[in-house]
Amino acid sequence: MGLLSAASRHLLLFSLIFLSITLGFCLLRGILGPKFTDRVVAVNMIGTKTILLIAALSLFLKEPYLLDVCLIYALISFLAVVVLSKTYMTAYNRKKSAPDPGASLVADRGEETGSLNGSGSGGTL
Repeated sequence: MGLLSAASRHLLLFSLIFLSITLGFCLLRGILGPKFTDRVVAVNMIGTKTILLIAALSLFLKEPYLLDVCLIYALISFLAVVVLSKTYMTAYNRKKSAPDPGASLVADRGEETGSLNGSGSGGTL
């Protein structure tokens, strides 16, 4: 039984180290991500890996109350991703429905050329 316990503690320690390293890579992706969606996915991955870290730490330290912390963190992480997605979609829809300032310049130029040709109002004497 002692050999199995020692092996499981080594496996948990290895898992904690591995999750910490991959958490650093996710943080790097969140900072360097070229798109906003890459950053949102990175935040989601960071939340998930943090939940795994807390759960593995709970098993490693043999402290079951950390699993409650893990559940609360999962709820907060989920809400953070939902709020970020909602904010992104609102900004995207607002940008999509905004009038294009370049289109109004083209329309203004068309009106000016029409009046210079004599085809507009204010025409002949």
